[in-house]
Amino acid sequence: MQAFDFDSAIDMHRSWKMKFHLAIDTIRSKDFDTQPIGDEAGCGLGQWLAANAGELARFRSATELLAIHQEFHRQSESIAAAIKSGKIVRLTDNAIVEFGALSAKIEALLLELKTEIRQAG
Repeated sequence: MQAFDFDSAIDMHRSWKMKFHLAIDTIRSKDFDTQPIGDEAGCGLGQWLAANAGELARFRSATELLAIHQEFHRQSESIAAAIKSGKIVRLTDNAIVEFGALSAKIEALLLELKTEIRQAG
């Protein structure tokens, strides 16, 4: 299995709420393409999950993480599109609050997977 920096992945996914805050004005630009945000295979975690799918299949947390990670990117794209169209204008909007809970779930699953892999030797 390829080595993976779990702590970096946790930090990266945890930072998305702040990225939305900083990007609200940028995303509203007509030229901003929201689709790449929705591509879970475009981030380091998604690439690692895909490259190691066979070995990770035996870990319950990896299976759950795969589905949650896909939803994370689907919601990221949806939020960016809503910001672009003016439907989301504050970080207190419900979609961003719910997104924070999804981000926390990814963090918990990454920590779980890290432990499972370590215990499996």
